[in-house]
Amino acid sequence: MEETLICQLCETESPVKHRYCYWCGNPLNEEVSKKLTKGEAHKLLELSFGFEINNLIDQAIKAYTAILEVNPKYADVHFKLANALEANGKVGKAIHELQEAIHINPNYVEAHRKLGEIYIDQQLPDEAIREFKTALSIKINPRYADVYNNLGVANEIAGEIEEAISHYGEAIKINTYYAKAHFNLGNAYSSQEKHEKAVEEYRLALNSYPDDALCLNNLGIAFASMDNFEGAIDAFKESLLKKPDYFRAHHNLASAYLEVGKNEKAITEFESALKLEPENEEIKDIITQLKEEN
Repeated sequence: MEETLICQLCETESPVKHRYCYWCGNPLNEEVSKKLTKGEAHKLLELSFGFEINNLIDQAIKAYTAILEVNPKYADVHFKLANALEANGKVGKAIHELQEAIHINPNYVEAHRKLGEIYIDQQLPDEAIREFKTALSIKINPRYADVYNNLGVANEIAGEIEEAISHYGEAIKINTYYAKAHFNLGNAYSSQEKHEKAVEEYRLALNSYPDDALCLNNLGIAFASMDNFEGAIDAFKESLLKKPDYFRAHHNLASAYLEVGKNEKAITEFESALKLEPENEEIKDIITQLKEEN
């Protein structure tokens, strides 16, 4: 059997007679310079994408890091490394790499956008708003409707509902069929108790994604808030057709049945909810009380 060496970068085997790793181009023995040439770095960049799509994130991180040792001013590789680090749960390091990419290229729209999305996940709305606004100031393009949508999400987290509504509207102007923006706008209207407008936005979202159980549930809540309990019941039932184990939809459907005097059906739905959350004492008490009343 031919003797092999384990590459220190991508951890794959190559024949010992090879000077460089077959897979990533990394030097295999100490006699070869440990610095990659730019040509080797280019080859490694191509392979790094293969590591990512095959979910070999650790190898991708090592590969991108090796490239940056050769060319630390490679903004796109900082961006790619940030994505790999985030996928690996290393959010702080991902933020650092995105900031490096932006330092190298202040007009790097994708880096601003990605950094804003991470800030949303980290519940840092002010920082997210700054990044999204920067991205929008650099370049406006129909495919950046999501930047407006995400800016709206950051506004909501910051308690800026009117600004959120405005930015969701901008996203929808760019892409009329943007279901997520319609859904988020519906939620914003619901928070303002503008339930008719919320219903309209939820329906527009469902035109694009009719199987969205969460949107159907929220549509039901909006109907119930308008005392349209039959409409609410239909929406909650439809939500459960899409997602039978949806606890909140079972609970909401049960509550809607109570409002129209269908207590037996309400008990059935509360019991279905209880199966999903067996330790829920509130639902246990409701079921007991309803059975006693019947």
